[in-house]
Amino acid sequence: MHRIWLVSGAVLAFAALAFAAFTQHALGDNYLPMMRMILDTAREVQFVHALALIAVGILVMQPGKHPFLNLAGGAFLIGIILFCGGLDTSADPTGRFDALKPVIPVGGFILFVGWTLFAFGALTLKKPQA
Repeated sequence: MHRIWLVSGAVLAFAALAFAAFTQHALGDNYLPMMRMILDTAREVQFVHALALIAVGILVMQPGKHPFLNLAGGAFLIGIILFCGGLDTSADPTGRFDALKPVIPVGGFILFVGWTLFAFGALTLKKPQA
């Protein structure tokens, strides 16, 4: 399972960086400041949670079972897709994706659940044997 979290985290961090560069350079002044702020928020949240996925991947490599950490990884992945994807689409000035706006708070809630699961998973880690 650790490879899924490590690769997902790396791919999502790469995507956040690429999208940040695209919005900064390719869009120029075509977006209103509020729309750019929405996109920036999505990128920041995606970066942080991509790193959280990488942390999950590293922690589940320790011996033993890690159900809370694996659930946290799943929550982070789903939350990124719903929350950040929802924010990205809500910044579209045409309004074509307005129907997706309700997934934003759902994705945010799932990210909170992910951090709660991560905390439980951290509490259940066993001390490494020397």
